[in-house]
Amino acid sequence: MVPAEQFLDALKRRAKLLAPSAIATYEANTELATWLLNPLARWTAAAYGPQAFDDAAVGYAKYALGVARAQQIYEKNGRYTPEAMPEIVTGVYEDASYMVPYMWAAILIYAFWPSMIGHLALFRDQFVRQLPANASVLELASGHGVMSLLVAEERPDVRVWGFDISPPAVAVATRLLAVSGHEGRVSFAVQDAIDPRAARDEKQYEGIVSAMLAEHLESPQSLLAAIARRVAPTGAVFFSTALESAQRDHVYEFNHESEPIRLAEDAGLRVQRLVSDGGATGAHVRFQPRATAMILQARVGSAAQRSQEHNA
Repeated sequence: MVPAEQFLDALKRRAKLLAPSAIATYEANTELATWLLNPLARWTAAAYGPQAFDDAAVGYAKYALGVARAQQIYEKNGRYTPEAMPEIVTGVYEDASYMVPYMWAAILIYAFWPSMIGHLALFRDQFVRQLPANASVLELASGHGVMSLLVAEERPDVRVWGFDISPPAVAVATRLLAVSGHEGRVSFAVQDAIDPRAARDEKQYEGIVSAMLAEHLESPQSLLAAIARRVAPTGAVFFSTALESAQRDHVYEFNHESEPIRLAEDAGLRVQRLVSDGGATGAHVRFQPRATAMILQARVGSAAQRSQEHNA
């Protein structure tokens, strides 16, 4: 058995209703899915033991069912109905009982959801493998840390920093890091890297990862501004977000792919690549949950780039 299949076996045991669709996506994209799941399985077993695969399956099931319920409410009400941000911070991001299962689901969807598998391909082929030699990489809202660890796994020449405001998420990332073999090149910290008043530095990076973060913010404009400040003039950004996808902690409602594109362009960034895929829905729905991912670069002559060059 390849390591990745331990997750599939756990789904068959603990998430029987969801297992067939996840397995179908995996089998249709085995080479790409195992690129993620094989190292993740090794790190999971070493950090948490064999029980973690069942825990991950249960977390995935709870997450998927919660998303489905939230989408039903969204469809009925015609708009997002998220909790207030202070309640999300204390009731979600600082709650280990919620965040740890969420962390497992948040990475497994890349291999198990048709709407996310294209993101993984874009991330690996157009971002990680295209980074310049010896690049420095920053992940904003690194969560479980797996995206950062995959960068280090694929590219032994790079150095990666991951920041997240959630202590339970950083604890998961740090635990996986400790068994990954990448401790010398990857670090995680509890930090708000978006608010310039809270940031400890304004270093530029050759690579920036902002995966499924913008929809969690009241003002995603601040995220794109932070990215534009921090990406090196010749650097690249992997940016993704959810559209018309209601969840407990989704705050900003994107309805069109043009909206995050416009925010990126207004911040002084240029879209180089884009994928946008939808989840399965019924025939008569107002809202089609989708996931959009982009490769961004600083636009030559932009205000953000002129500021970077002035400070260099």
